[in-house]
Amino acid sequence: MKINKETNKKINLIIFGATGLTGREILSQALDDGHKVKAVVRNPELLKTKHPKLTVIQGDVLNAQSVEEAIAGSDVVISAIGTGTSFSKARKPTTLYSDGFKNIVTAMRKHKIKRFVALLSVGTIPDPNEAFIHKTMIRPILKGTYDDMRRAEAILADCNDIDWTGIRPLRLMNTPRTGKYRTGLDILPPKGVEISRADVAEFILKQMYTNEHLRRYLTIAY
Repeated sequence: MKINKETNKKINLIIFGATGLTGREILSQALDDGHKVKAVVRNPELLKTKHPKLTVIQGDVLNAQSVEEAIAGSDVVISAIGTGTSFSKARKPTTLYSDGFKNIVTAMRKHKIKRFVALLSVGTIPDPNEAFIHKTMIRPILKGTYDDMRRAEAILADCNDIDWTGIRPLRLMNTPRTGKYRTGLDILPPKGVEISRADVAEFILKQMYTNEHLRRYLTIAY
């Protein structure tokens, strides 16, 4: 599905992981843009946002039935799921991404929804432009998360019937939105080190209006 932003068409959007730091940015910008948003969260009390175009749904991306029920009627699916900012959690084995993506694409097929934009990480592949400290220190610490992200990417790679795009940032910062950043295909732009969550959110939402990057992994950095 290609949606022309110039037509000012508002989108029925569903976000998984809306209580995370990046997920909250995506949610906030989507509502500011006038879209109708469903936010699927395990604990609704953690989401303080109130808006007439926001529907908060208690659910779990690891529960296939709750995903299937929540996703119905959506135009675009965005995943910002994550294991959190705790290194101790991120280094442990997980199936959050692989099982979560499996449930999402299964539900998308059932409801004939095509567009899926997923937040991932540069850490899933060797990258010649990756910062040395990330390569030598952060990758080993986040091994559990990155291992499962790779499994999730393998699931996407087999989805020729889903219009997916994977977004791979490096170091995520809680700094203001600038609207000025560089992107790359598969690998980082040279000397790209960090990016604000707000700019990542903007870039993710831009993918709803274009078919330019279907079934591709895009990196983003300053």
